[in-house]
Amino acid sequence: MSVEDEFEDFQGEFARALRGAAALAPDTALFSLAAGAERCGRRRRNRRRAAMAGALAATVLAVGGVGAFVGVPGVGGFGAVAAEPPVQPMTADEVVEVVTSLLPPGSVKKEVAETPGTPGPAGNKHETFGVLRFDDGKGESILTYNVERGAQKPAAAAVCMDPFQTPQDSCDRTVRPDGSVLVIDKLRDRSLANKREWRATWATPDGTVIRIIEYNGQPASATRETPPLDSALLTSLVTAPAWQRVVAALPAHPKAPKPGEPPTTTTPEPTAATPSPAELLTTLTKLLPEGSQTSAGNDQHAALTVTFEGRTSMISVSAQPAGKRGLDDKKSAEEGTPTPLEVHETLPDGTLLVLNQFGNGKTAVNPLLHWTAKVYYPDGRNILLNEWNGENGYDFRPGQPAFSVEQLKAVVMAPDWRK
Repeated sequence: MSVEDEFEDFQGEFARALRGAAALAPDTALFSLAAGAERCGRRRRNRRRAAMAGALAATVLAVGGVGAFVGVPGVGGFGAVAAEPPVQPMTADEVVEVVTSLLPPGSVKKEVAETPGTPGPAGNKHETFGVLRFDDGKGESILTYNVERGAQKPAAAAVCMDPFQTPQDSCDRTVRPDGSVLVIDKLRDRSLANKREWRATWATPDGTVIRIIEYNGQPASATRETPPLDSALLTSLVTAPAWQRVVAALPAHPKAPKPGEPPTTTTPEPTAATPSPAELLTTLTKLLPEGSQTSAGNDQHAALTVTFEGRTSMISVSAQPAGKRGLDDKKSAEEGTPTPLEVHETLPDGTLLVLNQFGNGKTAVNPLLHWTAKVYYPDGRNILLNEWNGENGYDFRPGQPAFSVEQLKAVVMAPDWRK
């Protein structure tokens, strides 16, 4: 796993840990801190993935937006204007009033509301964010709004959440005639079975992204079966022309998409030194112990669901090409403090093998949920195998995995990875 991958995983786990803490303590301040951490991590992932994915960015989670807008008849949206008008100041309470005017009848209580144009905890003056409590008479629920003028086009800015890492009931993604993209994503919680999180994201061609997230209750528990706004209400809310006033209160992003700018139509081809995820999975499948049964391959994550001798696990593979970054990672692995069950083995040619086992966190050992085998070659190239005791990227359980650490070692040390 590269440094960027590990940092992204850390940010994601940090946000999920905060969300988990918020679920155990009904504190909306902690809840909004978790949302801020998620925004920071999402923004970093978006910048990296958009640069790598090109036209396939529609399969990647991202946010971003920019520009001022005017109503476009017939599509309920905004259209680009020729010149950027001056920022129209707006208070946090005025933003809440706009959001309240767009909601169905009910009571609204402000918990958090940023002032447009003033950087909040996420440090971005081009976006504004708020947390509200909304009660339509059937139970109070948390609702958040986020408006951003950034630098990404709709294909990258409005996408479904990744079902590999997040439980998902459904996701509807629509490209509208004006080029804007609308996503309605209905998610479940990784820990609380009856908790629901519904997201509406609307991204316009000049980059503005409006996002509404609603829950079926409070940070600590679900108080109703579903969130208060159904798909139709979410669509009306997130695409309402009234958001233009909030957008106008945010400064334009310096890297805003330009009207008429052609879309990216090519995807960088993997080099010989950097195999594609599909190629990595092909090699992995060939090297698995005889009798292994594979299913549910995921090219985006280079992961496979594997059953062996009645045990099922998720296994992923990643590779880093030879070079300075890989050499730096190898040095860090050699000089770092091992975690409790981490084992190092240095071969005569300088190759470093690192085997590890851990639970919910790399220093946790009870129960074990995660097994890894990583080989660092002297030229900086490295191969990492991850095994989780579960069928996906979020539902892990104690018990014996499909393959032992020694079996992972045999796979990762195979010469096929260097061909």
